Amino acid sequence: MQMPIRILFLCTGNSCRSIIAEALANQLGAGRLRAFSAGSFPSGKVNDDALSVLARHAIEVIDPSSQSWLEYENTELDLVITVCDAAANESCPVWLGGSGKGQPVKAHWGVADPAYVSGSAAEIEAAFELTYIEMKQRVEALLRLPLESISAQSLQLAAADIQQQYSGKHAE
Repeated sequence: MQMPIRILFLCTGNSCRSIIAEALANQLGAGRLRAFSAGSFPSGKVNDDALSVLARHAIEVIDPSSQSWLEYENTELDLVITVCDAAANESCPVWLGGSGKGQPVKAHWGVADPAYVSGSAAEIEAAFELTYIEMKQRVEALLRLPLESISAQSLQLAAADIQQQYSGKHAE
């Protein structure tokens, strides 16, 4: 595939998980990935705890915003990854957009939404830390792939395998 791989991380609210994934992919990708994020029903505000966990790990976030997936319907993308949590009966958006070159590869990386965690400040911080770890594991696994030479079909299989491999694993 042509570098950088253009990825859209998609969830419902675009306030936590997709923001974290976008920032991780852009920084860790070091030019191999160009990430964006959006939501099917954007909250309109990036969650402060999502920004805090990224800051604690020195992950740069450039102009974060909670935006609609409609912003990207005419953007040429290589990969669209939904990050909603189907295990929690969360409705997962279905990407139907596409560019002139065809449909992007689609994958699902289910991660629980830390925005729904209630409790002490330490418990909420721990939930966002877990989300950070889970997204980081997946992005790092993606970056271990031969992205420069991978086919769309192999990328789709590998992205699905990444979800299987890291689902429920929380060690950094």
